[in-house]
Amino acid sequence: MTDDLTGRSGLLEILSWARPHDSATERAFCREYLDPIPGMRADGFGNRMLMIGDQPRTLWSCHVDTVAAVGGPQSVGIDEHGIAQLCGGKAGMSLGADDGAGLWIMLGMIAARRPGLYLFHRGEEEGCLGSCWIQHHTPELLKDIEAAIAFDRAGLGDVITHQSYGRTCSDAFAASLASALNGLNGDFRYAPDDTGVYTDTNEYAGLVPECTNLSVGYQRQHGPRETLDVTHCEKLLAAMLELDASQLVIERDPSIEADDRWGWFDRDRGRGDAFAEAVADHPLLAAWMLEQCGVTLDDFQMALWAEEMDEDAGYRPLMAS
Repeated sequence: MTDDLTGRSGLLEILSWARPHDSATERAFCREYLDPIPGMRADGFGNRMLMIGDQPRTLWSCHVDTVAAVGGPQSVGIDEHGIAQLCGGKAGMSLGADDGAGLWIMLGMIAARRPGLYLFHRGEEEGCLGSCWIQHHTPELLKDIEAAIAFDRAGLGDVITHQSYGRTCSDAFAASLASALNGLNGDFRYAPDDTGVYTDTNEYAGLVPECTNLSVGYQRQHGPRETLDVTHCEKLLAAMLELDASQLVIERDPSIEADDRWGWFDRDRGRGDAFAEAVADHPLLAAWMLEQCGVTLDDFQMALWAEEMDEDAGYRPLMAS
């Protein structure tokens, strides 16, 4: 990890940058903190990547963009319990622990020279644009990868088995990862969870056997009341520096579509919700159709923020007739 981003102060520094996709702030952050790392390179979309070890089998994933109406510096505080949050947060802002926490963990692993293929994706919050680009244009990058682990899940204990693709990792893999982490820190309560939504490793589920997402300690993401349990994040980094990823169980065959593709969706939203399933299966098309109806990204984000702050009754975006 660069000297500027070591320890708790480095994590808070990362959180102090609001980095919407393709903003000047996002580009400046990558130039200042990622590009100087020896061996770091950029692909045609601007994703940053670094390989440590001889033909590593594990991909570590995070994303550099955050949800913010405007890029730039923001004030972050931390309380006596180790919980970080914005100082004076307003609508249109977020702490950016999604995914500043994952980014910080991966930088710490790189500093310790832990083996793996490290991918810092661009545009995750815009629909996993960076990972989509890799999946379509450079899939050979993943030819030796057996497990893709994202540090991009809310909460404290989830090892995700299902995302919008459906099943993206086996129960056996998730259980082995959860068990390994829990064995490295007695405070952890990691367990397999099938209620994932959508992050970059979802895009690799047709190529990589085990694709998961790991809780890193943030809550209420994408809004001004987002928080991060910094203590948990620090403990997770310490565990990752000890984890032997070669001992994780690899069981899933990415060429075979599991018969429980939509099991999590059926349980949470009711079997037969074909419309919601179609939206989850084709998020880019759904976003395009919303744009054609006059719904902007700001409209959508404001609706999310209003819902999180229990003010949705007072907000109705203008729709094209």
